Amino acid sequence: MNGRVGLLLLFLGLVGVFSAPATKKVQRKRAIHGRPWFGLTPKPTVKGPLNPGVSGDQYIASKVDHFDSSNTNTYQQRYWYNDQWYSAGGPVFLMIGGESAEDNSWVADGDLVWTKLAAENNAMVFLIEHRYYGASQVTPDQSTANMKYLSSRQALADIADFIPAMTSKFNLQGAKWVTFGGSYSGALAAWSRMLYPNLIYGAVGSSGPVQAVVDFVGYLEVVTNDLNIYDMACGNSLKNALAQIPQLLTTSQGRQQLFKGFQLCQQLDPTNPDQIANFYSSIIGNYMIIAQYGGDNAGPFGTQMTIPALCKIQTTSGNTDLQNMYAVNQWIMNFYQESCVDIDFTDYINYMKQAGDDRCWVYQTCSEFGFYQSTDTPNAAFYGSVVPVDWYVKQCAMIYGSQFSNTTVYSSIASTNGFYHGQNGYNATRIVLPNGTNDPWHVLGVLNAPNSQAYPIIINGTAHCADMYGDSSIDPASLTAARTQIRSIVNSWFKS
Repeated sequence: MNGRVGLLLLFLGLVGVFSAPATKKVQRKRAIHGRPWFGLTPKPTVKGPLNPGVSGDQYIASKVDHFDSSNTNTYQQRYWYNDQWYSAGGPVFLMIGGESAEDNSWVADGDLVWTKLAAENNAMVFLIEHRYYGASQVTPDQSTANMKYLSSRQALADIADFIPAMTSKFNLQGAKWVTFGGSYSGALAAWSRMLYPNLIYGAVGSSGPVQAVVDFVGYLEVVTNDLNIYDMACGNSLKNALAQIPQLLTTSQGRQQLFKGFQLCQQLDPTNPDQIANFYSSIIGNYMIIAQYGGDNAGPFGTQMTIPALCKIQTTSGNTDLQNMYAVNQWIMNFYQESCVDIDFTDYINYMKQAGDDRCWVYQTCSEFGFYQSTDTPNAAFYGSVVPVDWYVKQCAMIYGSQFSNTTVYSSIASTNGFYHGQNGYNATRIVLPNGTNDPWHVLGVLNAPNSQAYPIIINGTAHCADMYGDSSIDPASLTAARTQIRSIVNSWFKS
């Protein structure tokens, strides 16, 4: 989870600003497979000095490979803790890190839902960074051969070892452990309770996509619905603007208009389908990031980067629909502090060959999850079939090598669903599973209760991981009610 209190774009990939070494060109992409530059879960903003109970960076020697007893190698995995609310006999809360570097903001912010629960229940809190992300590097480099230990199953086994180690180190014998997470780490929290019920007493997995899928057509269907539900004129304006682009791409004059209007870094090349798909993924990504995060109490998404703000620009009177789409793009460029929109596909592939969190997350999409937000939706008339799933899948081989193919990607995603049982086979108990209806990821979550001790909470009109952040005076009633319900359920686990 990326400092959740945040599947990008991927869990999409929205693409932020990526900096290569000074000798190389700067690569800019709005999101990568739904994952923005900050990760799928925006970190909470902590104001003021840290409480004395908050630790600095801590490290534990974790196994490199939990499933090969002959491999005795370990790596240094980073974690943090906060003992300010803890009293002997209290539970222990563990926030699971996801697809980005972590810091101590998740354990330091006392206004979050999970830290308020910690205060109410005298809990000790921990945050563990996911292997391969941030400072928790398993291997000396991120060559494809060295990424074989990057998987959700290995990460969950890290947690299974972390719990007894911390229990011993901090004298927490007999404490009930509860895992938390959001987005990818929300799925990890849900799976941790399922795989290790003897270690983990309960879990809260916010916006967790527990169903892996290669061609994630539902993502853009939700984006479309979000715009239309808020204002049908907004959705229609975007649809009309998108419908003009294919014709403009056929002439040099039209391409120049798009180059200037969208402030592209490179001229459009109609003979390069990869670049054209990259172009479309960037301009459609503007709407994806707002649908995914708009309204979350996380920095500018709380009041500025919202669906109402986007639709106000998209429906500005006196402009054409395409001019309004240009204006939305400018708005997002200002957010990312971009001077132009980079659509160079070759540079993007070369960037992805460099070490970093982006390379790791895309590797997981190729080897475990898919999550490719294509325009192959049955409602293709809205976007046009401009970003096909095959464009995403072939990147796996281009970035990581020929051991990845269409066949291996689809087989790996099927294996993930076979192992975790997907959204319809999930059946753990003492599990809370919040999802927002505006969040495109919610369609891959557990939406119906599989048993009497599993609690899917559907939050109308809210976005990705919205329930994880602190309260705001402008929160919709549905979000306030959901947070109250989450706290009530979790508190009930500790009543004598």
